[in-house]
Amino acid sequence: MADIFDGTHYRSLLKTPVTIGDEELPMWFFSDPRDIALGLSTDGFGPFKRRNKTAWPLIIFNYNLPPKERFLKANIISLGTIPGPKKPSDMDSFLWPLVQELLQLEIGVSAFDVIAQVSF
Repeated sequence: MADIFDGTHYRSLLKTPVTIGDEELPMWFFSDPRDIALGLSTDGFGPFKRRNKTAWPLIIFNYNLPPKERFLKANIISLGTIPGPKKPSDMDSFLWPLVQELLQLEIGVSAFDVIAQVSF
């Protein structure tokens, strides 16, 4: 496996229709070349020597970029940091705004394709 797009999960998504609630849409995941694959990463670390405090950065990667470019500092999206004396007990409360925006993106938002000069 050389990339995330070689994995079995991605390959199964290619055959899965997009479902919003109970409604099955007439499209499959990644059926449009303009679809975007995003990955969320988080991991706690102790920023100080004593390690009695922690920080949990929330970072999104754009998997549509080439592998050598997607993890460069200029290409990551930093959502914020969850501070705390230890790991967050309720990560959902911090991720809820992100999940709401990602659900909106799944349903679809109006965008403009500069190359084709059309809205989609």
